[in-house]
This record gives sequence, C-alpha cells and structure tokens, in this order.
Amino acid sequence: MKNEFYEMRPAQLQVGLIDMINHIKETDDVSNMTIVEIGSYTGESSIIFAQHFKKVICIDPFLNDYDKNDVTCQYADFDLVYKKFLENTANYSNISLIRKKSDDAVKDLKAENIGFVYIDGIHTYEQVTNDINNYKPLIKGTFIGGHDYSDNWLGVKNAIDKLLNSPHKIFSDTSWVVNLK
Repeated sequence: MKNEFYEMRPAQLQVGLIDMINHIKETDDVSNMTIVEIGSYTGESSIIFAQHFKKVICIDPFLNDYDKNDVTCQYADFDLVYKKFLENTANYSNISLIRKKSDDAVKDLKAENIGFVYIDGIHTYEQVTNDINNYKPLIKGTFIGGHDYSDNWLGVKNAIDKLLNSPHKIFSDTSWVVNLK
C-alpha cells in the first residue's frame, strides 16, 4: 500500500457538505445537536461537522480493504489513516470516536440524543440498508443523510431510494438528506 492519504474533501467538495449543513440549519438548530458520522477516514468531514454541531460521534473501524470498490482502500494502510484521524481531530473536543463497525457501534448509542446521522461507510446496498435501518430509529432531528448518492455508487443510491423514497435534496458533493418529518 502507498503511504499517502486520499483527499476526501478538497475545497470544491467542502462546499456541498457545508450547503447540506446550512440546509439542515433551516429546520434544526445544529449548534445544540449531536451528529453521528458513519465512516470518517482521516477526519476531514468530521472537522467540518465539528465547526457546526455541538457533538460529533465518529464511527469507523479503520480496517484495511473494508470496501473493495472504494478508492480509499488503494491508499495508506488504515493504521496510518487512524493515526491521521487522531492527529487531524485532536484540537476538537466535541469529536469522539467509536472504533467499531457501524453494525456493532449502534449498540453504544442507545442513550445518546442523536439529531442527525451521516452515512458514508461501506458503499454496498446491504450495508447502507443496515445503516439506515439501524440508525434511523435513533434520530431525534428532522433529517437523515449521507454521501455518495450517485450512479457511481448504485448500492448507496438503490438502498436510499428503496428505504427512504429518494433524497429530499442532493448537494454538489453527492451528499444527500431525507426529511423524516
């Protein structure tokens, strides 16, 4: 494996994520909200969330070759990705990490008051379906969302369309939200 990191959130993709956050802000007060981010990689999006949300709970097991179709698996070893995540998020006291698979981490969140869940873990139909089914009941806010709603990720797109009747809004970085109310 290479010893370099995939740039997940270059400037043009940060805009879409921030637009999504601003869209949620039109309905919900995110400054008092806990967000769960499934799939955090080096923490680029986690930091953006931390600048807007009260609390960011990141879920990522940091496993090599977790998704053979995801380009990030062709870059740095995930032990290095984990270290980079810790380094990048060290200055944000409102970011915490559960280093588990999302199917296992959900058990640790039953007592949390979760306002929003952002799904960006394994990009298969089966796993996105699991994440929606596992985490949607925990959401106290108005929206559920995630990343990679596009024809490049048909498993993601098909799971969202089937379980949530397609996104309410899609943003320039392929982030998506569904209004639960």
